Amino acid sequence: MRDKLTTLENAAAQVKSGAQLVMSANMHRPPMALLRQVVRQGTRELRVVGVVGGEINIDFLVGAGAVRAVDTCSVTLGEFARTGPNFARYVQAGRVRALDNT
Repeated sequence: MRDKLTTLENAAAQVKSGAQLVMSANMHRPPMALLRQVVRQGTRELRVVGVVGGEINIDFLVGAGAVRAVDTCSVTLGEFARTGPNFARYVQAGRVRALDNT
């Protein structure tokens, strides 16, 4: 059987600029190490779809300047903030397009 394990760098390299990412809202197991590597490699212009909302994962990518559009019903930080601060700031400044999928 082929080995399916890979490095973090190789996994993140699969996410190209202009790609669409689909993530769930979950403060308990967001793939933050992978998302940090996606940002480090310079990926930009992502369209992020938040299934049942978005949380720190989406707010982080927006704040890092990697996102052009977010398609979700909400971006929060769970019990810590009603709205993701990066998401709110970037949408209000017109730097990210917010698409409502409620």
